Amino acid sequence: MVDRAGLAVALMLVASPCLAAYSGLTIIPTADVLPSGHVCVDYQAFAPTHLGAGVKAAYLNTQTGVGNRAEVGLDFDFTQDADTGALANAKLSLRPVDSGLGLAAGVHNAGDNLRPFSYLAATKPIGERLRLHLGAQRTPNRENQGFAGLEYSVTERVWLWGEYLAGDENASALTLYYQCSEHWGIAVGLQYPNDDEADTMIVFDIGCVRPTEWLVKETGSAHP
Repeated sequence: MVDRAGLAVALMLVASPCLAAYSGLTIIPTADVLPSGHVCVDYQAFAPTHLGAGVKAAYLNTQTGVGNRAEVGLDFDFTQDADTGALANAKLSLRPVDSGLGLAAGVHNAGDNLRPFSYLAATKPIGERLRLHLGAQRTPNRENQGFAGLEYSVTERVWLWGEYLAGDENASALTLYYQCSEHWGIAVGLQYPNDDEADTMIVFDIGCVRPTEWLVKETGSAHP
């Protein structure tokens, strides 16, 4: 059995800004891929907006850049009473974003208690401050769901994200992201469910990216 709390502390100490999970935004993946040899860890917590409700779901997501065109990782569900375990995630860049139109395919984990969704994502920079994201994912129940997102750079450290993921069990989101330092970033957002009977959620995300060379320098080993 995995000691989830201990694992979370260890990962946050040895690796640490990606945006949201899977080099993406709050609820959708993008065509971005981590640089080769970089490690990303981010913690996400979801809580209903009404006071006193507490955290409904909490996830720890990890990725490592492999070569210049791929990333792989493991995701952990820390939600109360969730099954202990990990699910793999992966992304392959089919066309780099710096070419003017990025394309990527992969598998990410989402939904209650995490489930694997395959996806195809496109990212298009528009000018110096705006990026457009479009794509679709396929659910474990073999349903196809489209998604779209806009990402606007307010300053060098502040971004505003707007996103939509189709499907009754999914949502739209508006998020403010702040780059705290070279390695750390924080995002706070509102997630509006497509189902009118579901709760609007506050989303908190803290993440970090570091090159693996940093791990060797600080620990004397690539395996902390």
